[in-house]
Amino acid sequence: MQLTDRIFRGLYRRGVMLEQMKEPALSRTVKQMSSAEPAENPREVDGMTAQEIIEAAELADIVDETDGRPLAEKLREAENSGGMLLVDAIDDEPYVSSQMGPMLALREQCAGGIRLAAKVLGTENSTVLVYKHISDSEVAIPRSIDGIPIRKIGGKYPAQQHVEEELETLYRDKGGYLLVGACAMIHLYRAAAEGRAQTTAFVTVAGNCIGFPRNVEAPLGTPVIELIKLCGLIEHPTRVILGGPLTGAATEDLRHEKVELRTAAVLAIHDDKDDYSYSCIGCGRCTAVCPQGLNPMRILQELRRGNHEAVEALGTRDCIQCMCCSYICPSRQSVAGEILLYRRKRKGGETE
Repeated sequence: MQLTDRIFRGLYRRGVMLEQMKEPALSRTVKQMSSAEPAENPREVDGMTAQEIIEAAELADIVDETDGRPLAEKLREAENSGGMLLVDAIDDEPYVSSQMGPMLALREQCAGGIRLAAKVLGTENSTVLVYKHISDSEVAIPRSIDGIPIRKIGGKYPAQQHVEEELETLYRDKGGYLLVGACAMIHLYRAAAEGRAQTTAFVTVAGNCIGFPRNVEAPLGTPVIELIKLCGLIEHPTRVILGGPLTGAATEDLRHEKVELRTAAVLAIHDDKDDYSYSCIGCGRCTAVCPQGLNPMRILQELRRGNHEAVEALGTRDCIQCMCCSYICPSRQSVAGEILLYRRKRKGGETE
């Protein structure tokens, strides 16, 4: 079964085209904050059975960064399915390269993990997915890693959030597929070959205040301030964001915030613009870019009127919090932020 090209032809025409700003972090080697002791008796992984591979993932307590699920659980569900194995190294938000960077820098380990996962599925069809529009990259993305093909996904941000929707349609009647993270594959290889538990996470440390941007492999529980010290500050940031610049969360508590399994990035950013906001001018840009086809302008109007029935009728539940509407708004309205706040209150039963 071959991966159809339909997914790579710019399916995601709605959204925004973002400057990626992944350099120089992407082209640098992955910095390991603590070195792991090499295994005394490395295991030969080629002869491992599917059950042994799953048990290795379970013992290592590997969590897949794509969805936060235990990797062993995902492998067990897909065992002997014969479906397509797709490896997520997309990283379509600016600055972030915490999947693509380790996949390229530790390609032998990543490819080894992919082969192990493919063995569990009983498939020979594996593909690594990366984002196409990285014009600033000093790294030439290869066509394969250790014989495993790399395919580029085109289209506007948020391409990554729509990949599973498209794949579900394409592969519903073709044996299915399993989407796993590139970093989870690295950890799978280490677990199988060395019996090493997942005690680290790959994090991009970047932003216009960071002196030496790079991808870091940090022990879980490391204070965020230590990653910033490692890479250095050249300017005092106005914001420190954990996660992507569009979907991440700002923090001021750098000493108590710690690296977790899904901490994709630590971004130290200085904004030159004043924190201003104008009234909505009705330009409709938010509606034009919304990948879900919603009308954020109307939703925001009804939210501020307190008309929750109209808000629900406008499809607020379909919002995927990609932040395209807030990003494109010339009046700097926090459209996505107000929708998120509304949904959290509804979930807590505070707006009934």
